[in-house]
Amino acid sequence: MRWRKKIHKGRQETGIVEGAFSGWKVILNVDQTKEAGFRRLLQSGGAEVFSGHSVSLFKEATHLFADFSKLKPEDTRVDVAEAAAQGVNCLKPEYIADYLIQDPPPPMESYCLLQAESCLQNNTERGTGLSQKRKALGEMSGVKRSRIH
Repeated sequence: MRWRKKIHKGRQETGIVEGAFSGWKVILNVDQTKEAGFRRLLQSGGAEVFSGHSVSLFKEATHLFADFSKLKPEDTRVDVAEAAAQGVNCLKPEYIADYLIQDPPPPMESYCLLQAESCLQNNTERGTGLSQKRKALGEMSGVKRSRIH
């Protein structure tokens, strides 16, 4: 609902329509049965979704979503560490739905793929360690509960 209102307001004020994922350039490395759904969702929100996941795309990509637990042994697996080293946000696919639903959107650091060590290191260097993230998530869930009561 938040994104619909934002798009409607932008259309009225400036005539420019930007979707929830405008500016995102995405590489997907997920189960084939789910890839088409993710692709449609991202593209309908303004993202550019690349076909394939070659190393040459890392220079252009802003986001990489991967779920290796759902891939078959013969499926190609993207080099997450290399993508992260080139500045790509390497995240779990759950971030997509949470980004749409939560207001404000959740921190990407909470969704970093384990293989993207630089993502976690950058987070620690900025002084927001994992224990602080867990605490913030705990506080956030408490706020949500208080709104219900």
